[in-house]
Amino acid sequence: MDELLDAIDSGDLDPIYVLSSEHPILVERVVHAIREASVPPAARGFNYDVVEGKPTAQRIIALAQTLPMMAKMRMVYVRDLAGMPADEAEPMLAYLAKPNPSTVIVAVTSKLDKRLKLYAGLAKKKFLHVLEAPRAHALAGWVKAEAKDRKVQIEPTAITRLIEAVGGDLSRLALAVDQLGLFAGNRPVTSDDVDDLIADTRERSVFELTDAIGAADRPRALAAVASLCDQRESAVGVVVMLARHMRQMSLVHVLRGANSPRNEWASKLGVPPFIVDKIAGQARAYSPAALSTATQKLAMADRALKGDITLVDTLFTGPQIKALGRELGERVILEHVVDSIVQLAG
Repeated sequence: MDELLDAIDSGDLDPIYVLSSEHPILVERVVHAIREASVPPAARGFNYDVVEGKPTAQRIIALAQTLPMMAKMRMVYVRDLAGMPADEAEPMLAYLAKPNPSTVIVAVTSKLDKRLKLYAGLAKKKFLHVLEAPRAHALAGWVKAEAKDRKVQIEPTAITRLIEAVGGDLSRLALAVDQLGLFAGNRPVTSDDVDDLIADTRERSVFELTDAIGAADRPRALAAVASLCDQRESAVGVVVMLARHMRQMSLVHVLRGANSPRNEWASKLGVPPFIVDKIAGQARAYSPAALSTATQKLAMADRALKGDITLVDTLFTGPQIKALGRELGERVILEHVVDSIVQLAG
């Protein structure tokens, strides 16, 4: 995407841009850059058209063939090309062969199927641009760049915490940087600021639970379980999250045993690089056998939470849970399984 923006900023404009992305902020930035490079603000009254609703090839082409008025170029913005009927592809393909050099068509598509003739033709002409987010290991750099652009000072630990809390949603990350900058003022943003302003209580409790289990800290782990239960968090969801954490720690043992290059661990664990050291450290507290046992216990807890009446001779039998009631029963199951996992630590 950086190369695309650099080309646009340099004035090297293509006659057509069709944009697709799961991240609206990326589309917005490319559209803005093209608009700034093609049509000055003072000329947009006559030379900037927006195609709303269901577009037709006839309307798009008619606007594109209109000559600019008191300006060098025009821009036609199609909000969603996906709504155009497939049988109108031929007129658009004909236009692709000989586009008007004084018009830039910018179209966003909410659905991209490269098997369709129109999108295949756009791709062949290099007019189709799929805007992708940075990979997990590059998210920290993306947030750092966003903060720099906004003149927001932010500590590395705060960047890590922000990504943990928000994930890979670029729009939310950008908005969070703005909010944190206003919140912190002239001082650097800290991880505590992220917790106070961005990360909700549930997210803090989830990370506290995995960190406490990794540290084999029983009181802290049980306190995190209580916090999640008090927030009425899905008990099944907590078990699924813990099972994922067990799998990640198990995979650390596999990667170590295979002498896998450390720079490949992040992609194989499915986490940003700055999380790798934490998971690797936690894995040292549990043997592969202990993690296997922990996974089995979580599978049993999952069955109990889903009402499996075939469970016998366990603390999770149907009659026992029914007698406790749903909320208390779920809390008992979570507390028991977390306690039993912590006891498996080396």
